[in-house]
Amino acid sequence: MSVLVRRAVAADAGELARLRQLSLTCPAVPWTRPRAAPDGPWVKECQEAIEAMLRDQETAAAFVVDAEPGRLAACAMGLLLPRLPGPGSGKPFNGDISTVATDPECRRRGYARAVVTALMDWMTVSGCKRISLASSPEGEPLYASLGFAYDDPRMSWQAR
Repeated sequence: MSVLVRRAVAADAGELARLRQLSLTCPAVPWTRPRAAPDGPWVKECQEAIEAMLRDQETAAAFVVDAEPGRLAACAMGLLLPRLPGPGSGKPFNGDISTVATDPECRRRGYARAVVTALMDWMTVSGCKRISLASSPEGEPLYASLGFAYDDPRMSWQAR
C-alpha cells in the first residue's frame, strides 16, 4: 500500500499546530498514559508561526498525509538552517526536523516514515548534508531505520 504524501500549505497550519500539540506530551504519572500538551495561547502562536514558515518555500517545509478533507493524519515539519562551510562539507544548509506527529487514530500505517522520508528528500535536494532531530523513545526505531544515529545530545542523519 502506498501512502499519498503532499507538501503542506499555509491553510494546513491549524491542523499542523494540532498535531504538534499532540506530539508535545506532558509527563504522566506512572499509572497513566502521557497526554497532549495543554491548550493555551501558545497553540495560536504556533499556528501563526507555522503559517509564516510555510510561506517561505525555500527554507521551510512540512509534508503531510491527509486523514480526510480538513484533517491531517500525520506530518513532518523542518527547516533548512544556513551553515558556514567547513572541512566536512561545503553544502549551504543543515536540516532540522522540528516536529513529526501522527494522530493516535492513524498510527501503525507507515505515515510517519512516509512524511519523514519526503522531508529528508526535500532537505537533501535543497543542499542539506546533515539533518538532525530530537526523538522520543517511541520514534527512535523509525529514525534509526532511516540512518539516523546519536550525535549527543541529538540524533542526526548524514548524507554519504
